[in-house]
Amino acid sequence: MTFTVTPIFIALFALMNLVLIFPIGPYRAKISIPFWGGEDKLDRMVRGHGNFIEVVPLTLITMATAELLGANSTLILACGVALTLSRLLHYITLQSNPTGNGRLIGTLISMITTLALAGAILFQLYLA
Repeated sequence: MTFTVTPIFIALFALMNLVLIFPIGPYRAKISIPFWGGEDKLDRMVRGHGNFIEVVPLTLITMATAELLGANSTLILACGVALTLSRLLHYITLQSNPTGNGRLIGTLISMITTLALAGAILFQLYLA
């Protein structure tokens, strides 16, 4: 079994990670805060990247495992698209309207995606 779908999302999320982390350093320099936070925009940028790092790696591992075990490629693709959209929604809402519903919706979609992939793993292991 080889990967066909998951590597696309691994590459996409690697690039997204760079897009999220790159502006933090220059912004820190601009506002003269070398460590920690205390400034609203900086805190939202750091938290957005942190949440990305908390969610995406394990979901990608789960996606890769499901794909290796032979889960349906349409499911893998759908979960990858859902995770991509959920992370974008979460981050954009955090940056533009931190109390908006987009963060909650993005988080819920991310959790459902992870749950679906975990279910696919268990199905492939014990029921397929």
